[in-house]
Amino acid sequence: MTSSKRAKRDARDRAARTGEPYTLARRRTARGDRYFEDDRCASCLQQVPDDEEGLFCSELCSQTASTIRYWRRVVRDGRAGQPDVRLAIRTRVAHLLAGGYHEGARRLSPAVRAQVWERDGGRCVSCGQPGAEIDHIAGDSPDPGNLQLLCAGCHQAKTAGRMRPASPGQAAEVAALYKARVQPEAPALLCDDEQGWVRQWRGLKKARRQRLLDLLEEAGLDPGEFRGASRAEILDIIEDEMAYDDGGWTEDDDTGYGPYSYFAHAMAKDD
Repeated sequence: MTSSKRAKRDARDRAARTGEPYTLARRRTARGDRYFEDDRCASCLQQVPDDEEGLFCSELCSQTASTIRYWRRVVRDGRAGQPDVRLAIRTRVAHLLAGGYHEGARRLSPAVRAQVWERDGGRCVSCGQPGAEIDHIAGDSPDPGNLQLLCAGCHQAKTAGRMRPASPGQAAEVAALYKARVQPEAPALLCDDEQGWVRQWRGLKKARRQRLLDLLEEAGLDPGEFRGASRAEILDIIEDEMAYDDGGWTEDDDTGYGPYSYFAHAMAKDD
């Protein structure tokens, strides 16, 4: 495919994904712009829940972006054809199709890890080689009885053995994801940029937090008093205590959730 045809394809893909006019999408792909919009999910572009601290609307979207970055990286550095990397991609994609990897539920404490390692004598329970990874035997339970020490090879073999062929619908979904977000030379979204995202996400997250603190200041409250509070706590304070009407800021008569609440007014400012 010539560079001109590739550029047109990338522009069409971007226009279909973002709703931008084709000419604008063409200019942005030509400049290498990375699509990102404040307070919208960095992966699916839907509105991020108001009480969500991060830049994604869900753990699934965060894991999707992480998978895309890994996939793009191994495609471009030539490792995508290696058996272990192919398995890693298949495993990541399988987790996405199943609704995401329950990372929080499977996180183990150092004490539990040490207990399993000592119990299994530092050896893979399957082949007897030096152990490398703690495996959940079934489900997400962190109980030591559900954990075992495996070497990397046996862990990979177990994972591969549990793989099932994707349905036609799932295969089409994966193909579309590859075409839209892995294949284009210029990352379609900022969160897909395997290099740029690492440099920028902390600043973007900090800026999102600052916008919330700015709302507090607009309401006449001291943001410094809330710097240790979560977004949900700050939003509760704003919604419970303030409301907006034609006379200005007043006590909120509708418990903070009605059409005249401060928060409703503040969120409408950008419409």
